[in-house]
Amino acid sequence: MADQRSMTAGRFALEIDNWDVGFLKKFSGLAMEADIVANDLGPANVQKKHVSNIKWTPGKATVGIGMGYGMYQWIQAAFDRNYLTKTGSLTAADFNHKAMSRLDFQGALVTGVTCPKLDGSSKDAAYFDIEFEAEMVRWSKGDGSEVKGKIGPKQKAWLCSNFEFKLDPLPTKRVATIDSWTWKCGVSPDQIGIVREPTKHPSKVTVPDLKVSISSADHDDWAQKAKAWFVDGHHEEKDELSGSITFLGPDMKEILGHVDLMNVGFKKFSDEDIEANSEKIKRFNVELYVEHMKFHIQAYDA
Repeated sequence: MADQRSMTAGRFALEIDNWDVGFLKKFSGLAMEADIVANDLGPANVQKKHVSNIKWTPGKATVGIGMGYGMYQWIQAAFDRNYLTKTGSLTAADFNHKAMSRLDFQGALVTGVTCPKLDGSSKDAAYFDIEFEAEMVRWSKGDGSEVKGKIGPKQKAWLCSNFEFKLDPLPTKRVATIDSWTWKCGVSPDQIGIVREPTKHPSKVTVPDLKVSISSADHDDWAQKAKAWFVDGHHEEKDELSGSITFLGPDMKEILGHVDLMNVGFKKFSDEDIEANSEKIKRFNVELYVEHMKFHIQAYDA
C-alpha cells in the first residue's frame, strides 16, 4: 500500500494582495508552457526542436459577488483603466484543510471579466469569471498550515434572476434577460533577450456589446427610439444614452453591486421569432454598444 495518498481537489484558497477571495467556486490555469521552435535539417531528414520562450497560461477564478476587497479593487481599477499589477497565491489543501501546495504569482493583470447571463426565470447562483495573466509564477510545497477561506464582509446570496436594468429614458421594468458579456483587456509581453520571463503591459480594451430581451408590452417606446436612431439619423454622440445593470439581494430591493454603462447606442433592434400555438411570452431583442463601464460592489464601496 502506498504511504502517500491522493487528495481531492475541492479544498483551496486564493489570495490577492493578502486579501482572501471569498465565494471562490473554482480556479484553473497558471500552468507552465513553452514556445517550441523547429529546425528542419535536410541531410538527416530530421526535425530538431528547441524551447524559445517560456510562459505561464492565464489564470481563471470563478467568484461570487463577495469576492474580497483585493479582487474587487483589482477589477474596479481595470474597468477605470487604472491598471494595477497584483501579487497573489493559490493554496491547495488536503481533506483536513492542511496546506499541501502553493502557487505564488507576481505582476498579474486582469484580462477579462465575464458576467453570467441574467435571467428572471433562472434559479442558478451567479458568479463572475475573472481572467488574468501573471509575469511570474512559482510552485512550492505546502507548510501544513490550516487553510480556511474567509469571505470578508457579510454577503447575501446573489442569483442570476436578481437584477435590474436601466437605460434612461426608456422603460426597463420588463427586461427579461441580459445575455452573458465579457469585458476584455489585451496584454502585450515585453520580450527582452536576457530575461526569460517578460514583463506584461495592458494594451487594447474591448468593452462588450449587450443583448437584452424585453417584454413586448414596452415595444412601442423602444421601437420609436430605434426608428429615431436608425432611420431619422439621431445617432450622434449627443444622442447616446446612459444606464446601469444592478445586482440585487434576495428581497429584490437591497443593492449588492452595479455596473454603470456610459455612451450607449443601438446596434440592432429585432422581434423574436413567432410560432403558431406557442405559449412563450412575446418579446423583442435589443443589441446595444457600450463605450465605457464602471464596476461597483456595494459592500466594498461603503
